[in-house]
Amino acid sequence: MFRRLTWLGIGVAVGLGASKWVERKARRQLARYLPVSQLPLRAGSEIADRAREKAAGRIVDLRTAVEGGRSAMAAKEAELRQQLGLSETGEPDGLTHTDGHDGRRGGQRGRGRQFDP
Repeated sequence: MFRRLTWLGIGVAVGLGASKWVERKARRQLARYLPVSQLPLRAGSEIADRAREKAAGRIVDLRTAVEGGRSAMAAKEAELRQQLGLSETGEPDGLTHTDGHDGRRGGQRGRGRQFDP
């Protein structure tokens, strides 16, 4: 009698363990193939957490790349200005605008357009 109860208990324990194992495997497969909107709440939050972590890593990589590109651009610009003999303002060294031209069209400076009434 005790032998039968022992084997019954072992069978129940193995059955419960196997069913939990199968359930866990099934949930993992379900999470891989279903869209996020159809997943249970817990599985969707896990996927969202993983996506958030990956996005944060990509943002850091992007910022690093932009900073590197900007510094390389500034270095190349300085090199080209030096080769062309330009100052930081874009004017050739030693030269400035002395013609009185302020960049506006027409001959009137600073007064705007004049109309006769």
